[in-house]
Amino acid sequence: MSQFFQDQHERIEALLNAHLLDIVGGDFIQAKEVFTQWRTALDEHIRIENQELLPHVPEGARWAAKVYLLEHERIALLADEYAQRLQLVLDKPPVDALAQRRASLYLLDAIHALRHVIEHHHEREHTALASELPLELQARVWAQVPLA
Repeated sequence: MSQFFQDQHERIEALLNAHLLDIVGGDFIQAKEVFTQWRTALDEHIRIENQELLPHVPEGARWAAKVYLLEHERIALLADEYAQRLQLVLDKPPVDALAQRRASLYLLDAIHALRHVIEHHHEREHTALASELPLELQARVWAQVPLA
């Protein structure tokens, strides 16, 4: 497996974890800001994969490019649904500590499916795609994206 996918996935995962820590801490305004950063990074990551890497999936690859494309669509849809729930909390902020804990739990429950799909998608990319695409292509494409 190449390190390129791993490094990019770790960068994006760090943003999502920072978002979740804000949710647990009840700082929903900061959580929204970090979620927006995560979503921007995710969208760019998906764009790069869809436009610059997946067209190069070789014949006979373990999974066809279409599988990755469909997973990207599912991830984006789940991210949109989660964003709507986050906005509901922001539109009607919790009024006390119990309401804050309930809102945090509501959001943590809501993000579970998204995290599950992302985890399986990354595993698929790490076990197959990263080893099936030329390393020179991966290096050139991922060099466009900073790791920090």
